[in-house]
Amino acid sequence: MATNTTRRGFLGLVGASVLVAGCAEKKQLSKGTAVAADKLKSLVPTRIPFEIPGLKPELAGSEFVAPGFLTRPAEMVQAVTTKPLTSGKEVTAMTPLWGTVPPGLGSNSYYDTVNERLGGVVRFNISDGNTYGQKLSTLLASGDVPEMICVPQWELIKIAHFTEAANKLFADLAPFLAGDKAKEFPMLANYDTAAWQYSVFGGVLQGIPWQNDPFPFATFVRQDILEELGLEHPKSADDLMELGKAITDPKKKRWAYGGIDQEVQRAMGAPREWRKKSDGTLEYKYETPEWAAHIELLTKIFEAGYVHPDVVANKDADNKAIFGSGQMIIYKDGLGAWHENLDRFLPDNPKFEQGIVAPYPAHAGGAPIVWRNEPASMFAFIKKGLGDARTRELIALANWTSAPFGTQEYELVFNGVEGKHYTVENGTIKQTALGRKEVAPTYMFLSGRPNANATSQYPELVQSLYDWEVGAAKVLDNDPFVGIRVETPSKMAGLVTPTEDKMQEIFRGKRPVSEWPKIVKEWQEQGGNEAREFYMKVARENGRL
Repeated sequence: MATNTTRRGFLGLVGASVLVAGCAEKKQLSKGTAVAADKLKSLVPTRIPFEIPGLKPELAGSEFVAPGFLTRPAEMVQAVTTKPLTSGKEVTAMTPLWGTVPPGLGSNSYYDTVNERLGGVVRFNISDGNTYGQKLSTLLASGDVPEMICVPQWELIKIAHFTEAANKLFADLAPFLAGDKAKEFPMLANYDTAAWQYSVFGGVLQGIPWQNDPFPFATFVRQDILEELGLEHPKSADDLMELGKAITDPKKKRWAYGGIDQEVQRAMGAPREWRKKSDGTLEYKYETPEWAAHIELLTKIFEAGYVHPDVVANKDADNKAIFGSGQMIIYKDGLGAWHENLDRFLPDNPKFEQGIVAPYPAHAGGAPIVWRNEPASMFAFIKKGLGDARTRELIALANWTSAPFGTQEYELVFNGVEGKHYTVENGTIKQTALGRKEVAPTYMFLSGRPNANATSQYPELVQSLYDWEVGAAKVLDNDPFVGIRVETPSKMAGLVTPTEDKMQEIFRGKRPVSEWPKIVKEWQEQGGNEAREFYMKVARENGRL
């Protein structure tokens, strides 16, 4: 599953203002909050690792590298022996999907089987992941939320007053999960403590986290097409113009690039958010010369016609589909997109091959960096006011769907039913036509689970991803706020979309590059400088400045 910043629907200004009006009890804007990790311990579960007897990865994991499983376990352990849904009441849930919506209840044997194992029915409201932020904003403003809802971190940070909305609409989970109470839900107790700490909003434990990969994304290429063209991976950002020219051929409906803006930002050496300056203050990514350099380069790439027309016309275009068609050769995505794309495109195109590009610097010989992810990339929230019994039942549902790799529950959630949705050949999974039709990411969004590099149906992917992570772990960038749960001030959250919309207009020739300093100054005056003071206070209080 692709995690992280790859899911880039943008929240419009109207949505943000509606949310403020619908959820804020008081008129002043939220100034933001921050709680150090050690102060969150009383709110979150005590971690109890869930050990699966006999399960050992061929590729040992480390702090920043997921364990790699080149082969499929001979047997899967049943992690949860009781059915979590006992009330007989249907569960309503809203989740995103980046792909084709599967057949619904009554027409989907995957749903039938999972619901039978759960002991009740989950009715999903599946929404397009590319526009999920807009729907999420409208829904939160209305106050009419389903019983469970998935909220990605990259959407959450763009929503002004999200914490107020969460405190108003979603249940406090600490009475059920804090400390040793989590023993009742061992799959949830298995999460890293940092992921749980990052699920606290306004001093309240509210999110069930999707434990994050440490790496937000990478550059991916159509390896099969690059090899046909006799071309190599970019070794630096300096290679991107020449590579774009070599790949792009509109007559053959082939363009070099889709969305690569964040990878170019990273390559240029811009920070993910804030970084310390030599004078002891903080600067935001927009203010750095590296960010300005990325704008200059991307504008040239757009001007030269090397970006796919669908992406030029719509910054939220479905990059995966264009990539799969072979009309676009290079783009940025989360690490989970590798196996997602293989699942989606390989059955209809046996030549489809996706490669991952090693982190590259701005210029040849330079030192690359890799941005470091937050501890959690998504959250499942439970509606407030359902009563203890129903809340506990929904937590039990999340516990069931949180079962890690090596369990029967994980296998069913991710792959469906053996012999129906997939077969096992020589120890690897082969998805069937029915599996491709019916099994879509749904139940997995009701919780998270510890990371595992476990797509043994693609053993070369497992090894290649492991090798990439080993290399990327060596160049992880320092973040002054690692381990601190910082909730973005509302003014700053509300500035993300208008500021980056203007940046996107520069790429597309609707504004001159020379306007960027003015845009940065507006960002500073409208809330950026105020946010800097807040973040500097947080950094000082936690010994980071």
